Amino acid sequence: MSKTKTITKLVPPDGGWGWIVLFGSAVTNVFNQAMFSQFSLLYGDKLKEMGHRTTGAAMVMSVMLCVINFGGPFVGVLVKLKSPRFVCVTGSLICATGIFLSSFSTNIVHLSLSYGVVFGVGLGFIQNASFVAINSYFKLKKSIAVGIAMTGTGIGQALMPHVVEYSLDKFGFRGACWFLSALCLHGVCGTMLMQPVEWHMKKIKEMVVIEEERIEINKSQKDIKDDKPAIMFTKDRNNECKSQLLEKISVNGISDDFKKGSLNESTKLKKTALERIYELFDISLLSSPRFINVIIGIGLTYISIQNFSMLFPFFLLNIGMSRNETATCMSAVALADIFGRLIVPQVQVRLKLTARLTLFLTSIWIIITRQILAYQTDLTSLLVLSALYGIGRSMVIVARNLTITEHCRADQVPSAVGLGRRATHRKR
Repeated sequence: MSKTKTITKLVPPDGGWGWIVLFGSAVTNVFNQAMFSQFSLLYGDKLKEMGHRTTGAAMVMSVMLCVINFGGPFVGVLVKLKSPRFVCVTGSLICATGIFLSSFSTNIVHLSLSYGVVFGVGLGFIQNASFVAINSYFKLKKSIAVGIAMTGTGIGQALMPHVVEYSLDKFGFRGACWFLSALCLHGVCGTMLMQPVEWHMKKIKEMVVIEEERIEINKSQKDIKDDKPAIMFTKDRNNECKSQLLEKISVNGISDDFKKGSLNESTKLKKTALERIYELFDISLLSSPRFINVIIGIGLTYISIQNFSMLFPFFLLNIGMSRNETATCMSAVALADIFGRLIVPQVQVRLKLTARLTLFLTSIWIIITRQILAYQTDLTSLLVLSALYGIGRSMVIVARNLTITEHCRADQVPSAVGLGRRATHRKR
C-alpha cells in the first residue's frame, strides 16, 4: 500500500539571521581568539623580569593549549545543557578575567594560572560553542560560513599586535592588560547576537511517498479495551521495519486517547549515573572506527600546523633573514590565511567537495609547500611559499570541525567537536 503525503519540515535558514551570527562570531574572534598569538609580545618583558625566557613562555602556552583541548568534551556537554550563546558569553567574560588577573602576576605560576588556565578555559568555551552556533544555522553554505567567521581571527591577528604595542607604550604592562581585558568584553556584544536557531527555522513543504505494509498488530482489540498502546509494525521505503505507536484508535466509531501518564510510566526506564554520562558525552561516537580515524587524523594535522607556526620564525632567522624580513614573511602567511578563509570555502562548495576530501587535499598541499620552503633562502621565494602555506593552513582550520560534523548526527555535534579537541590534546 503506497500513498503520497505533504509534510511541513523545519530546516535551518542557511542564511538570514545566520549572517548576523557570523558577524557576532567574527567580532568575538577579533577580540578574544586573536589574543592567543599575542602572548610573546604582551608578556615578553614581564617574563624577563621573572627570570624566564623561551622556557617560561613555552610552559604557559602548553598549559593553555592543554586546558583548551582537554576541556573540549566538557564544553560540549555544557553547550547541550545550556546553549551556544550562554557558553560564548561566559567564555568572553572568562577571557577578560584571565587577562585582567595576569596583570598582577609576579611569577611564572601566577601567569600560568591566570593566562594559561583561566584565559584558556574562556578560549575553549568560545571556540567550541561558536562553531556549534554557526553549524546549526547553515547546511549548504556551512563551509563558507565557517570561513567568514574564522576571518575575524585573521583580522585580529593582523591588528592586535599594533594595539598591544601601543597600549604597552602608553599604559605600561599592567595598564595594557586592563585595556586588553576591556577589549575582550566586546566579545560579549558579539556573542549576544547568537540567537537560538529555533527562533529562525524555515518551514518548507515536502511531498513524501509512504509505502507501508502492515505486518502484525498484537492484541489490538484487547489493548484498546485495556487502555494500552497498540503497536503497528510498518516497512518504509528503505525496507526497514519500524514500530509505530498508535496514539488514537477508533473502535465502533468511538475514539479513545491513551493516557499519557500511564504511557510515560510504562516506557520510562531508570538510568544509572554511568548511563547518563554515556549519553551526555555521546561516548557512542567512539564505537565508530571511521570517527576515531577522523579525529586522530585531524589531531595530527592540527598539531603539525601549531608546531610549524612556532618554529617558522626561528627557521627564518637561522637562514639569515632579518627581523624585518621575518615579520614580512609572517605577514604574508597571515594575509594569505585571511584570503584562504574567504575564497577556498566557496571553491569547495562550487566543486561539491566534502570537508573530509578538502582536508585531505589541503594536507597534501601543506606537505609539498613546506618541503619546498625548507630549501629556500631567497626572500621572494620565501614570500610566495609563505603565502601558499597560509592558504593551506586556513583551509585546515576551517575544514577540521566540518569534517567531524560529517560523521555524526546534528545533536551529537557539540560532543563530537569536543572529542576532536580531546584527541588533539592526546597527540601533544
